[in-house]
Amino acid sequence: MNKDLTIVFSSYQSQYLLEKILKQLKNKYKIIIVENSLDSRIKKQLEAKHRNVSVIIPKQNLGLAKSYNLGIRRAKTPFVFLNNPDIEIKDKAIKNLITCAKKIKNFGVISPTYKIQKIYKNYEILNAKEKNTSKVFKKFGITEVDLIDNNFLLNKNKLGKTVFDENFFLYFETIDFTKSLQKKGKRLFVAKNIKFHHYGSSSLPKSFSNLVNKTRAFHYNWSKFYYFKKNISYFYALTKSFNSIIKVMKNLCINLLKFDLENLKLNLLELTGIFSAILCLKSYYRPNK
Repeated sequence: MNKDLTIVFSSYQSQYLLEKILKQLKNKYKIIIVENSLDSRIKKQLEAKHRNVSVIIPKQNLGLAKSYNLGIRRAKTPFVFLNNPDIEIKDKAIKNLITCAKKIKNFGVISPTYKIQKIYKNYEILNAKEKNTSKVFKKFGITEVDLIDNNFLLNKNKLGKTVFDENFFLYFETIDFTKSLQKKGKRLFVAKNIKFHHYGSSSLPKSFSNLVNKTRAFHYNWSKFYYFKKNISYFYALTKSFNSIIKVMKNLCINLLKFDLENLKLNLLELTGIFSAILCLKSYYRPNK
């Protein structure tokens, strides 16, 4: 078993996706899964089949930020690779990431890149960076960036006191984390020649789609406001939320005329998320079905 890396997953009833990943990696890495559905059957099933897997059942649904912090604390290896279960990544790609991590000094995180980037990239470059022409940078297409959203490897021994902000439940916590590292002088990198596939919004069975929709409706808006308030200003967060409020109000009126009760509930949750953040309330909403 690899002594350099632990892979951490934050999961909610995603065992069918995890099984695919675990089968592919063949006990080569220590795996920590934080199972936020609190279903102890998943722990028994996965640990019985995979000797390299440790499933943590918390006392409550922790969300992503707390799950990642817990996984990092439990990891015994120098490098930790943080992921959601809705990915497909080859063992060779993980080994190449470890090689990069060993060669690059003073990095905050390093991430593979999406195989398909037409719709969305997992990174953003805001300012021009000085190019590094060293052998490892050329070989793996390593590029310094300003933001990375999820699925990244970090050096646990170099984190210091930087942890995920546990005020976030879902959304924006990974971007906020990498921004915090950058503020402390740690550099963010992506390896463009190391690829993985991200399925996106498919880490839960279809039977949980209502839970996913409700969770997103509240938490995306709450987290967006909190992120901008924390990293820029309260006033800036207000301006960024104004268009969202107008859009939700418009949709609410349309769904009211249609008497579309399901979408009306989602619209109300969106508004609740926005105004909860504006009033500086915690991200309290936890749907269970």
